[in-house]
Amino acid sequence: MLVAGAVLKRPPVTVFGAFLLGIVVLSKVLSFLSLGEIVYRRRFSSHTAMTGESVELTITVENAKPLPVPLTCDDEIPRSLEVHTERVSTRWQGADLRNRFFLGGFETVSRKFTVNCPERGLHTIGPVRLQSGDPFGLYPVSRVLDDKYRLTVYPRIVPVEEPPQGTLYPFGTARAPSWLYQDPSMLKMVREYAVGDSRRHVDWKATARSGNLQTRVFDATFGNRVVICLDVATSRAPWEGVNRDVFESLVVAAASCAHHFAAREFAVGFTSNGVTQDTEGAHLAQCPPAQGDSHLAHILTQLAGLSYYSFGTALMASQRPFVTAEGSFPLVITALMDEDTLALVESLRKSVLRVAVILVDSDKRPLPRDKDALQVLLHMPGVTAMSGHLRGGWLDAESLDLSPLV
Repeated sequence: MLVAGAVLKRPPVTVFGAFLLGIVVLSKVLSFLSLGEIVYRRRFSSHTAMTGESVELTITVENAKPLPVPLTCDDEIPRSLEVHTERVSTRWQGADLRNRFFLGGFETVSRKFTVNCPERGLHTIGPVRLQSGDPFGLYPVSRVLDDKYRLTVYPRIVPVEEPPQGTLYPFGTARAPSWLYQDPSMLKMVREYAVGDSRRHVDWKATARSGNLQTRVFDATFGNRVVICLDVATSRAPWEGVNRDVFESLVVAAASCAHHFAAREFAVGFTSNGVTQDTEGAHLAQCPPAQGDSHLAHILTQLAGLSYYSFGTALMASQRPFVTAEGSFPLVITALMDEDTLALVESLRKSVLRVAVILVDSDKRPLPRDKDALQVLLHMPGVTAMSGHLRGGWLDAESLDLSPLV
């Protein structure tokens, strides 16, 4: 139009064309500058939460330039988190928390939201998509900030109702906080081998010098390590799928037992045939025994990241050395009573003196159990068998009730 006005010598057309050209150039420049020096920050009141709790999310947007900017921010959030606002728009793979701003020069705006955490998991928030443009809407522009935040939601923890009279060790009020075992790091003496001595304690150098089989004797020390062996299988048949209620009941039972023993100053370990997620990717859940709040948080994080499928068997997962190390007390938590569970307990019993088993019951549907395998378990020496019940289901239960298994 500008060229046509000049050729036809029509000043109004030329002026109007120049005006439109100025708008186009100005719009292009403003669009180019709109997302420059925009700072987007999100902050949670806590980076961890328990299932059912709420945390506060603060979103801050800063315009660090003198140019005013219209801005739309779409922050990706998982559907497993509930944000109490009408600004959330759902889509097939998740949801977006949309915020619209008009930022003046050097202006900073913050908004706060309440986020409810109804499901355990390692929830990733982000990335965020920033959209802006020129005031005339001619040149919209967008940019994706690959800024992600991980919110860890721990599984529910409920009190463990200890059995009466302290009969189900290591639970109960009458039990000692530890047990005696020989510590291989505390050598007491070397003597001739006697029937019943462990072959692992044979001193081969002393045997070569004396010509007779010699064995090492160690000072006794106290053991206080409980290793939770969690079998996440809800069925042995792959085509039956996963029973979510039973799976979550197993996770709640494991988390509650870990907290129960950690609060009583036991060193707690964890192993499972379940696959968990963390910053290093997917792997089988495992955690050698240790004490302290940070270690308990590590176990709860592993439980939070468990996905709804298993890899191999719990027997395979229990082959880790720390499970049957001297001074350790394996605690098997499972929903199934069959030959696989029996094989797991028998394998552990060969290496340690005592094993405990918790069979988690389902409120909604009784799980099939092999009665013959159950009778073998009940008569196995050194094995304490318990039934674990979450009354009202894993989501509403107020305690994990333990009782002798019959």
